Parts: sequence; structure tokens; C-alpha cells
Amino acid sequence: MQNLIRLKVTVTGIVQGVGMRPTIYRHATNSQVTGHVSNTPQGVLIEVQGIASQVATFMELLKSFPPPQALIENISSIQIPSLPNDLGFVIIESHHLGIKSTDISPDLATCPDCAQEIFDPTNRRFQYAFTNCTNCGPRFTIIKDRPYDRPLTSMNSFPMCTSCLSEYQDPLNRRYHAQPNACKDCGPKLSILGMNSNNPLRDIITFLQNEKIVAIKGLGGFNIACLPYGRSLTKIRERKKRPTKSFALMAKNISVIERYCHVSSQENAALHSCQAPIVILKKKDSSGVLANVSPDNNYLGFMLPYTPLHHLIMEHFDFLIMTSANEKDEPIAINDFEITQLLEKSFVDYVLTHNRDIIHRADDSIVQFIKDKKQIIRRSRGIVPLPIATPSFLGHENRLCLGANMKNTFALRAGNKIYLSQHIGELIEHRNHEFQRQEIQNLATLLDIQDIQEQKTTIDAHPGYENFNSNFQQVFHHHAHFLSVIGEHPKALPGTLGIICDGTGFGTDGHIWGFEFLKIKDDLNAFERVAHLDYFELPGSERAIYEVDRIKISLLNQIIDKIDSSIAPAARVKEILMLINKKFNSPLTSSLGRLFDGVAAILGVTNVSTYEAQAAILLQKEAENNTNFQFNSYPVKIIENSLLKIDYRPMLISLIKDITHNVSISECAYKFHKWVVDSILQVIQILAPASVCLSGGCFQNKLLMEILVDKLTESKITYYTNELVPVNDAGISFGQALVEEKCV
Repeated sequence: MQNLIRLKVTVTGIVQGVGMRPTIYRHATNSQVTGHVSNTPQGVLIEVQGIASQVATFMELLKSFPPPQALIENISSIQIPSLPNDLGFVIIESHHLGIKSTDISPDLATCPDCAQEIFDPTNRRFQYAFTNCTNCGPRFTIIKDRPYDRPLTSMNSFPMCTSCLSEYQDPLNRRYHAQPNACKDCGPKLSILGMNSNNPLRDIITFLQNEKIVAIKGLGGFNIACLPYGRSLTKIRERKKRPTKSFALMAKNISVIERYCHVSSQENAALHSCQAPIVILKKKDSSGVLANVSPDNNYLGFMLPYTPLHHLIMEHFDFLIMTSANEKDEPIAINDFEITQLLEKSFVDYVLTHNRDIIHRADDSIVQFIKDKKQIIRRSRGIVPLPIATPSFLGHENRLCLGANMKNTFALRAGNKIYLSQHIGELIEHRNHEFQRQEIQNLATLLDIQDIQEQKTTIDAHPGYENFNSNFQQVFHHHAHFLSVIGEHPKALPGTLGIICDGTGFGTDGHIWGFEFLKIKDDLNAFERVAHLDYFELPGSERAIYEVDRIKISLLNQIIDKIDSSIAPAARVKEILMLINKKFNSPLTSSLGRLFDGVAAILGVTNVSTYEAQAAILLQKEAENNTNFQFNSYPVKIIENSLLKIDYRPMLISLIKDITHNVSISECAYKFHKWVVDSILQVIQILAPASVCLSGGCFQNKLLMEILVDKLTESKITYYTNELVPVNDAGISFGQALVEEKCV
């Protein structure tokens, strides 16, 4: 008889809630080995025994054929004494002892098998809105603690019926240990708040068809749904106070989306992925009935159904608006109490709810593709809580990083991983601040991180931000943006140049930065500002973000002795210039975002922004609508001292000349985009870095980014940008997590 060997194998990564144990069971059966497998707080633990060739076959199958949703980080093994009487291979009960180090799966969009079952009249899960298996369904949004087992999720209150339990206990069934496994007899149930409905699904579909506004409880919260045209669209705009801001759409299938948008192979794959994000897509010329869903830009944000409930509803519609259920800037509603507040305020007409608790709020994620590269705009449902590995040169200390004020996320650094939170929102709204506090506790519990000392807590250096605390470690905003790219692409070091373009960030000189060129000094904690946009006044400070005519007057004051009343009313000009001349509430800024706003106002695109960056978005739309490309850019002037400055005044003078010569708004807007890129290229030419790192919210401007990438490629300049974390302020906390000492 050949000698038996026995290995103790530990598998780490996203290995729980993804069908790992039944897959291992099948591999063991096929390899004819004995032993057992179980979940632990550290990952999946296997003991496997057989002759050397059998064990080798098993290990090869384990490495090469994991479950489709698993993300294996590491497989380690040690040889242990064999057990002569070991018979068969079994899955044993999980144990909860030891340090929690296994990662948690994000929520997974409905798989094809489950989608087929809910439309099969002969299947016992026909039209069951909570159908799932080990390949799909809720994960992060229902988990309370690790390991990922049913008693530690919000499914704990739904004992399985005999049929579901049989599936759950069968290692060859795709529902083996699928923790949310349920059916009509034993699982969660739909209901309509305040209504005694015998068929809530049918009734909510009827309400939608009759142009009602309804709230639908999904994975990470409630969505508000309605028809995207006619009275429904008018009503939701009035109720959400969004006169022109875009709404996300859910479509029945990809064929519907392709009628209205251009869809690349990468965009198609993202739409059909298990993450199922909202994907920003270029409109076709005839956007038809969807023309007023996003009137300010040339794009539509589409997603496909990602829960069985969505599939069952969308069977009756080509598309619906599907937007977060919340008041402006507040967290997404997750329970009946919160959604009732919106119902009582007449935000919605009806509410379709269910009795499975949501433990973690999670808005829909948003992505777009620029030159076939994915850019994350919102990292939330379907992605969180996937960790990101820290660069190898960093230590393994635990840190809490509280992020920025807008588009807030926080980050927990644990060992060699950084866990970026889901979208939190604007911290100036107190409910978001409370949401952040609660979710920090929730995620720290899941990760088994104890209290983090003050010196290990990192914040944005802006003294006016809600999280500011002088006892915490402070990281400057644009430094964090730069580091967020380096954290993803450590090979950019050394010698890289950070190019950070956004709207607002507190600078080391106390001014508002936003078009910055930075270099890392001796280590990640120290940076040097080597170039920036020359300063201009921001009269009224934050008011100018929404009253962008203030910026117009400030910019024109730099190049015109007397601003004509045809440009702005005399009283308004006097009011704004008084603020500037008296240096009252008029901070200096080098912000590219604010320059976009000012140029939009000068061109007459808009004098106000009803939501963040509206003026810049409208300017981008004008530029994209340009049809004449046979022209030069506006002149670029770099003031060369020890600190380079981009002088915007020659550009403005040429812009005014174009306006007086009746050059079209779209041509002027396009030339301005080109000027921004040419300015960046000239600074790069002077500084001659080894590579460049691009970050900041302005790089969400697809046209700007495409022109820039083309120029960098043409000039053979290596560039890096955010791919795993958002390029906007939601990536700030990730950058903060790379800092280990006081920043300089």
C-alpha cells in the first residue's frame, strides 16, 4: 500500500458565500481524497489525505478551478500526520474562534440559473423575489459578523423549510450552504406599506404603469422608481428638487439599452457583471422618450436588473428611473421607518417593502469607460467590501482614515489591506455623519479591529470639515489624491508627477487648491508643490460654486478695466467687485473646477448651478457638440519661477475675442478643453517627470480625459490614474491610508 500524506490547507480571500466548500467537496470527490473542509474566521480550512498523486491532483484543481465568484488571495499548506481510518470527504460545521481575517463577499447580481427559475412556471421558485444560490444574492448588505454563516446574517430569522434545508445540506447542490437560501414557504415576503395587498408585486407594477412614483426595497436600500417620461418624470423632478440633474435608469435587457446608447464590449461586460453597476453610456442621436432624463449632458446611466425582484418588475417595462430613495444629500433609506418619512412627505406614492433587514446601506455603484479603461465614479453595492492590497513597502499597522467632506468614504487599513467603505455622502448633512460613525463601528467589528488610537486616525487637513480634529493626523487633500493613484500603481515611484484637477481642496498656504502639480519627496508622507494654476478670487466663497456668475466677474476683472452691463448687471458687478476689493469672503483659488464654472458663465452657458458641477457639465456638453476641429487652442502661458504657474489670462483674452467675433459657444468650449490639456502638456515638458499620475473630479470629464490621454500617448508619456478607487473625492480616504507619519 502506498504511503498516505495529509495536508492542512488554508485558503484566504473572498472564499465564503461564493460556493467554495461545495466546490472543494467536488474536487475532493474527483481526486479520490479524504478529509474535511470548514469555514473559519480566517478563511476556508481544509484537511486532505491521500496518496501523493491524488493530493497533488486535488491541490491543482483547488488552484485552477475555484468558484466563479471567489477571489483567492493565498493558498498555504503544511503536512500533518495522516489518519489511517479517515474515510470519505465531509464538510464540517464552521467554527468562530480566532482572529477574523477572511474577506467578505460583496452582493452578487442574480445569476442566469436563478433568473431562469423565477420565470419557469414549473419551478417551485416561480416568481419568488428572493431566489438566490451560492453564485448570487445578498452578501455584505446582510452580514452582521464573520464567518459568513446564516446565524450571523439577517436571514437568521427565517428558518428553512424541509425542501430548502435539503438543498442547503446537499454538497452537490448549487444552494449548498447558500446562507440566504429560501423560498415562498419559508423566506422573506413582499408587502406594500399601509395596504392590504394579496399580490404586492402585481399591484406595484400596476402603480408604475399608472404613472405613480414608488419606492422599492432592494439589496442595499430603497430605490425610487417611475416611468422616465411624461407626468412621472415631471413629478419625480419636483419631489426630488432636481429640475435637470440626471437620473439613473434600469433597463429590461441589453437590447433596450442599445436602442438608445452606444455600448462597447467593455461596457457590455460591466453591465452583465456580478457587480451590475450603473454604467455611463454615450447617447445615440435619437434618445427619443429618454431625452429629458439627462438633459444637461450627452450620456445616460443604465444598469440591468440585479435582483430577482428587479427581473420580475422589469419584465413589464423597457426601462424605469431607478434612483436612491432619500432626500437631497441624505443617506439612502434602508427600513420601513426611514421610507415612511418619504411617504409622509409625498416623495413617493407607494412603497414595496419586504421583511429581510438590510444591515449595511449601499447605493448602486457607478462606472464609466474612457479609452476602454474603467473609471469608478461611485464604489458601493457590488464592489464593497473588497479590499485593496497595500504597496509592499508599507508597514502592517491598523489605521482609520476619515476621507473628505464631499462624496465621503472612509477607509480602514488592516494589516496589508485597505478596506474602502461604501458611498457615505456629503458630511455637512448630519445624518451622513451619523451614517459614517455607525458604519465605521460595523466594519471595524467585521474586521475585528479594536479601538484605533488618535495618532492612527487620519483626516483631511481642511479645518472647516466635519471630521476635523487637531489631535488627528492631517493629510492635505491633493496629496491624498496623488497617493490614491500611487497606492494602486506603486511602480509609478520614483520620479512621478501628480496632476490633480478638482474643485476644492485646502492647500498648505491656506488657499483653495484645485489644479496642482505635485512631487513626492523622500517618502510618501512628504510632497512638494511644483506648479499650479495662477490664483483668482472666489467672491462669496462657497456661494460661488452655485452662483457661478460670481466667478465670471472675478475672472473678467483680471483682464477688463470695466465690465460692461451686457456681460452682467451693473449692480451685480458692483456687489461682487466690492467683495474682491475689500478682500471680504473672497479666498484665492487655483481650482480647475471653478475655472470651468467661470468659463461656462462667460460663454453664457449658465450663471447658476443647481447641483454640484452643473456649469462644468454643461460646458462639457457644449464642447462635445462642437463639429469644427480645424482651429488652434487658446494660448498657453507658463510663468516660470521656482514654482511654475499657469497663467489663464491670455486664454481669457482670446476667449473674449472669439465671443466678440461670434465664434460658436461649442467651438469656444472645445478650445477651452484643449487649452487645459495643452497647459498640462507644457508643464510636463518643463518638469520632465518619469511618469504622471492623474486624479481629481475634473478627470471624470470624459472629453477632457480623452483629449489628454491621446496627447500623453502621442508624446509617449507614461500615465497612471485611479482604476480600483474613485477618481473623485471618494478616493481620498484610500490615499490617506498610505500615510504613516505626519505629512509635510
